[in-house]
Amino acid sequence: MNIQQNLDPFPHVIIKNYFDEFELKVIWEELEFICYPQKLEPPEITGTARDNGRNLKQNRGIWLNDVYRNHLTSSILSVNRKLFNSADIIFECVPEKLKIKKNVFKLLSENTNKKTIISSTTSTILSTDLAKYNRHPERFLNAHWLNPPYLMPLIEISPCKETSKSNIKKIYNLFIKIGKVPIICKPSPGYIVPRIQSLAMNEAARILEEGAASAEDIDKSVIYGFGLRFAILGLLEFIDWGGIDTLDNASSYMTKTMKSQRFSTPSIVKKHIKNNNLGLSTQSGFMDWKNIDVEKYQEDKLKNFVKVIKLLNIQPKIKI
Repeated sequence: MNIQQNLDPFPHVIIKNYFDEFELKVIWEELEFICYPQKLEPPEITGTARDNGRNLKQNRGIWLNDVYRNHLTSSILSVNRKLFNSADIIFECVPEKLKIKKNVFKLLSENTNKKTIISSTTSTILSTDLAKYNRHPERFLNAHWLNPPYLMPLIEISPCKETSKSNIKKIYNLFIKIGKVPIICKPSPGYIVPRIQSLAMNEAARILEEGAASAEDIDKSVIYGFGLRFAILGLLEFIDWGGIDTLDNASSYMTKTMKSQRFSTPSIVKKHIKNNNLGLSTQSGFMDWKNIDVEKYQEDKLKNFVKVIKLLNIQPKIKI
């Protein structure tokens, strides 16, 4: 497959050099990549991506060491600025420090062409906060790659209010064509995944702190339960499956017994219950189930569960 042909109009990509192993081996052989510089000289470019972790063929890209650790180095100014000007998309991957990002965006704004899309990979800073450091916010957005980025398919795209629809479409299609799964989220702290993840991780730490379970068993509960389930079903999909009223009942009990509002039912759940939109049982909830063959849908989902369980070799050892 010729990735270059399928990625037009993106013949050049500037990206941080941690996209190694599998994805790097495929993509870097087809596209030109430039990484932000530091002080070290490029290593010998030989073998495959797996051989040296970061393979760049001669004249196909420039090896530059890991991005700025603690401060903006002057070495970036020595880069041939024509390289920036020739890029169609740039992914900024510097540390989560506004001063550093501000300097990088200033440099990019001054040295990129009028069509270059500038994308931050930040996992914490809102696109609306970073847009003000870009001279052309209509071609700026956030694109959060989940770690490890060469394995995780999901990318959270978060445009700012000035980002043009055409640029959102271009980067969305780019991700689709390299086998990723892009989703779009309005500027919101934590995007989607980090926001849900932070609640789950903090709750896991609290359970350990309370002595309710060991660290090993808490992690097992995620690997073989919570995580396994949500590899097949989305959170809102699962709520509809079990019933929105079930969530409300569980939340009310947890709020009362734990004496904490962090378990309280959100207003959208109360609204659905009031309107009798309870999920699969009423054919409406967070999803619209009216035109779905529910029996076939549930059967297909259960088959997917069986596939994953067999793949991980954790299927029950009894025959039913």
